[in-house]
Amino acid sequence: MERELKKIHEHYRKNYFNEEIADRIKGKVHHDIRNADMIQLEKKQRQSIAKRISYVTAACLVLFGLFIGSAFVSPAIAEVASKIPFLNKIFEQKPIHEVLMEKLKDKGYDISGAGYSVQGKTYHVTVKGSEEYYNQVKAEIKKITEDVISSRGYDDFKVEVGKERTIEPGVNPANDPKYRDSELAFDVLKEVVPKLQQQGYKIHTYGGGYTAPNAKVIRLDLDIEDTEKRTDEIEKAILEGIKKQDIKKEVTIKFHPFNVQKREIENRWTSDVLPVIWEGMLSKKEYKTKGVGYSYKKGTFNILITTTMDKSDNEAPELADKIEIVIHEFLQSEDLKDIVGDTPYKIVVRDKDGKDIN
Repeated sequence: MERELKKIHEHYRKNYFNEEIADRIKGKVHHDIRNADMIQLEKKQRQSIAKRISYVTAACLVLFGLFIGSAFVSPAIAEVASKIPFLNKIFEQKPIHEVLMEKLKDKGYDISGAGYSVQGKTYHVTVKGSEEYYNQVKAEIKKITEDVISSRGYDDFKVEVGKERTIEPGVNPANDPKYRDSELAFDVLKEVVPKLQQQGYKIHTYGGGYTAPNAKVIRLDLDIEDTEKRTDEIEKAILEGIKKQDIKKEVTIKFHPFNVQKREIENRWTSDVLPVIWEGMLSKKEYKTKGVGYSYKKGTFNILITTTMDKSDNEAPELADKIEIVIHEFLQSEDLKDIVGDTPYKIVVRDKDGKDIN
């Protein structure tokens, strides 16, 4: 069986794969969704600890897609395609949000974002423009979105079309006297840290958030490699810059050490592997999935799948086994060889109350 799947895979790669698709798969699919309940990566107002993103159940990158259309033209090729494991198909697909955005924009719709929320398993499309325009097109957009999703074989997503939330003109912290000290502290950071980096200090992302106007302390955050031990020197250089400014509030510096190799591994998984697993588990009713997540502890990836079943249900162990097999098949496939490597992983299937089934 393994040999047969390998032949099918090689046939598919040879005849229906090209460099453009490879580049698309390798690229990290990041898309902003202007709805607080959607899957999103929020851009902070300033560049700060942007790479220290916490991937949780309600926040993850979305990899959706279109399987190569020509694979469905002839019965012979359809048979080949049908034998490619489910999650591998998703991995090799064109992201569905790209397909959907392209389709909607080609039809002239003014769309600002598309993606899904885990809670409620709802696929969202956000429309720009006036209330009148939104009311005019929302039904058409919903129908197109439902068609695109169902054409991929997904049967467990609802579709909601919403209007883009516009932000009323308000206070810009950078120009507000109440935030003056924070702004000056950020300016010092932007000036000092690049110089330290040029001198060989292993500082990666850095920044901070605007504190409340009545806050007494401004905190600055720096991501540093765990081999960088010269934190006293870094702190001294930054505080010397702070002293040159007329900053009234106290400024503290928080260091966040990380292991470069482990972060690279985690980034690969959270970018290329986990979104595929999450999409696959959430999109099909047969997996009875209501939540997904992960933890990366002591060098092991724990892939967390929460189901709608009760642990005492007679079918729960069978479902857990089914989920484990599908995910394990994907992680051990040739597609994932260079990404997963020899990184240890564990698939944890839980019941609706968070109790481990397997």
